[in-house]
Amino acid sequence: MIQYIVECIAFQLLFLVVYDLFLKKETFFQWNRVYLILSYALSLVLPWIKIAALKASLPEEFIYPDYLWERDMPEIIVSETEVSDFWNISLENGILYGGMLIAILIFGYKVYKIQALRAKGEVQFFDAFTKVLVKQSTIAFSFFKTIFMGDQIREKDYENILKHELVHIRQRHSYDLLFFEVMRIIGWFNPLVYLYQNRISDLHEFIADSKVAKTNKKEQYQLLLSQVFQTENISFVNQFFKTSLIKKRIVMLQKQKSKKSQKFKYLLLVPVIVGMLFYTSIAHGEGTSTNTETSNPEDTALISKINKEIDEELDEVGSMEKVSRNFANRVNKKNEEYIFSKYEYFKFRIVNSKMSKNVRFGDDVKKDYKPRKQTLPSTSEYEFYVNRKKAFQILDKNLDISIPIKTHDAVLVEKARNYSKESYVYKVANIKDLSGAEVRVFNKKVEEIFAQESQHKDMVITDGENAIRVFRKVNTQILQQEMKDKVPFAIVDKVPVFPGCENAVDKRACFQEKMQEHISKHFKYPLKAQELGIQGRVSILFTISNEGVIQDIRKRGPHESLETEAERIISKLPKMKPGIHKGENVSVAYSMPITFKLKPTSEIYKKSSGIEVKDNTFKLKMDNPALILVDGVETIKKEMENIDTDVIESINVLKDEAATKKNGDKGKNGVIEITLKK
Repeated sequence: MIQYIVECIAFQLLFLVVYDLFLKKETFFQWNRVYLILSYALSLVLPWIKIAALKASLPEEFIYPDYLWERDMPEIIVSETEVSDFWNISLENGILYGGMLIAILIFGYKVYKIQALRAKGEVQFFDAFTKVLVKQSTIAFSFFKTIFMGDQIREKDYENILKHELVHIRQRHSYDLLFFEVMRIIGWFNPLVYLYQNRISDLHEFIADSKVAKTNKKEQYQLLLSQVFQTENISFVNQFFKTSLIKKRIVMLQKQKSKKSQKFKYLLLVPVIVGMLFYTSIAHGEGTSTNTETSNPEDTALISKINKEIDEELDEVGSMEKVSRNFANRVNKKNEEYIFSKYEYFKFRIVNSKMSKNVRFGDDVKKDYKPRKQTLPSTSEYEFYVNRKKAFQILDKNLDISIPIKTHDAVLVEKARNYSKESYVYKVANIKDLSGAEVRVFNKKVEEIFAQESQHKDMVITDGENAIRVFRKVNTQILQQEMKDKVPFAIVDKVPVFPGCENAVDKRACFQEKMQEHISKHFKYPLKAQELGIQGRVSILFTISNEGVIQDIRKRGPHESLETEAERIISKLPKMKPGIHKGENVSVAYSMPITFKLKPTSEIYKKSSGIEVKDNTFKLKMDNPALILVDGVETIKKEMENIDTDVIESINVLKDEAATKKNGDKGKNGVIEITLKK
């Protein structure tokens, strides 16, 4: 809330500076009136607007995939218990609401003064307005459709004054003043709202003066203005006789009309607004890196809803610590087996993220220490959390000790006949109740795998009904240790040179382009993922060694088949000229997401490839016979249609130039490349 108020005031100040420097002295009074009202309204709205195209986000190579960080549910950060006060209102809110109450009382007193004048005066009704004749007074002002005039105003001045006040009524100037009066109540602490109201009040008088002066001699009107009359100190009425404004009104009456070309000055509003939008988009994007997987509208809507709820609760209780404690009290009532709903998980992550920004480090912490970027929650992360909870609920409790919580993890995975070659598959009778011998075998194998004495990278334990993957997680400390000799792509002095980029002026941009070309060229959507309808983003982190070789590929995605395909694509990257940092060849760490997105089945098979998959069999729908290659061997249509789809790893369809370039004239009708599982 404080940030919003500061931004509003800053924007208002900028708008007023533009007005005072470029527009105030022009005679485009109606345009200026619109400018003041519109600019104030914009100052209230702009801080809420965030344009995605303008958002400043960290380069993707800076944002390492979230699975490389510790995946345990972090503890909720709470401070020592505070004694809540009787009203449960913070000091800041107390001052804010107290000031608003005083402003309302002042406003009420002003309304009372107007009503008192009306009660004492002689009320006369006309078609377009109501006139109140105030006895023993030279007062003259209007309020909505009522004109207050003193009975001691000279008769020769009466007509001009009446015409002047009627202009205020016809142009509804009271609505402008009342709008700013309400803004004064809400933002009583904001000095600029008073300046805005003062500027709009001046404009009202200039507008009315210019209208009346068209039908009356300026000299007589100026003489009238030079006189000092009795006034009422009411900020939201249009006063004819206001001593502080008399001189300005005379100057404006004498001023020549501004040239129409001067209206181009109002275009200054465009770059000012664009600059403000740029600022708000960047400001709200700082501090929290966007998770590459938080891209679906459902997640975005839920995050927005939770942030709004937290802001409302923050206004009510006064501090983020109280918001965090309230949430902790609710969730701590659940037992250890309880699995958060998606809403609870998202709120848990967001509350902790907001709390982490308030953490203050002691003197013993190095000054250059920077806490890692907080990522937004996503559906895939929630699914990981659920599968992890389920895994430990199902898994034999004797294995809790075998899976060190700080360095390893376990997650429920889909049971399958074929697991990754990198996984050691350990089959047991009952995953929920292991025998002593099974526990010993498990412990021995886990020790071998994670001591890097095995060709496997992780372990799958299954009883046919359930399958749980046990893997080594890379937390912050481990990652820092492993990355200490590697330089991030974003900050390396000279990036690795991708083949074909040797003569490029911007080798960094060329590297990115070549990476995209490489992925497009080698991309094959795994058939199993297509059949299961699996799509999403796979986060990849790999190293380009100081010899230019691709090493240490890490991946994380919504399904193992997508992870395997992403790793296959990256493993095909060519050898590069190594990166250089501080004059030496170095290993460069690079991260990126690869998005797998399914099209409707009809589009994939009928429109694109001419292939239809049904009941684990193929049907070729092409009019002309395409070249069919199964594991590189030419095959006829009938044999292809007899292949069980369960044994297929991937299908790739080549057309036109891509087909003939690779297979000559045989590929002129298209090529279907089928790769079987090994």
